[in-house]
Amino acid sequence: MYWVALLAGFIGGVLGPLIGVGGGVIIVPMLNISGVAFQEAAAASLFSIVITAMTSVYNYRRSVDFSLLSKYMVMSALAAIVSAFLSLKYSGPWVKLLYGIYLIVVGIVMLLEIRPKKPAPALGYALVLLGGFVSSLFGVGGGTVFVPAIVLVAGLDPKLAAAMSMGIILPTALASTATYAWLGALNLTLAVSIAVGSFLGSYLSSRYIMPKLKSSSVRKLFTSYVFAVGVYYLWVSISG
Repeated sequence: MYWVALLAGFIGGVLGPLIGVGGGVIIVPMLNISGVAFQEAAAASLFSIVITAMTSVYNYRRSVDFSLLSKYMVMSALAAIVSAFLSLKYSGPWVKLLYGIYLIVVGIVMLLEIRPKKPAPALGYALVLLGGFVSSLFGVGGGTVFVPAIVLVAGLDPKLAAAMSMGIILPTALASTATYAWLGALNLTLAVSIAVGSFLGSYLSSRYIMPKLKSSSVRKLFTSYVFAVGVYYLWVSISG
């Protein structure tokens, strides 16, 4: 089981910085399909995302405007704490059903490369809250929501927004992990195994791969993956 966690963390760590997400959409399904309970997989994934985000924020520190991100961080972290409580208290098949829908929506957004035409601050702040909620609920970084949110609020270039999204992911994942740990849902051994793989993958990706690699091919592979896993979770939820 722990080698699966190590591999999942590494793959998530490599892909995360390339597309501005935390890697949880790789880690959670791999663990859950391998037999780990969904909430336990989400908690362990969020622990590893803290490591991924710390590494990425350090490498992107010259590109990140922390004063701009400070208000987003607080909003997202609060939404994540509320989401963690709800996930454990009302856990059930509905979480997997929503996760399947979430992955398919993410796949559509990435496939169509949907980008806002002009800044819309109100919608942007709403997306920040949504990103914090889904991040904690599904054990993902939330970058698929945070990136368009930053573009909408600040009108930044999507590539810069992808780097800055890691600045929101860090406190969000940290707040979620602390809440899951307090509620007794965090398997520390599993989480550390993921974190080791995630650290190696994210460092390799953000330091050596991202500066040289075009993300188009990675994006296509990632989109195919989230569609496949999304359909799997929908099928499990409806048939089970």
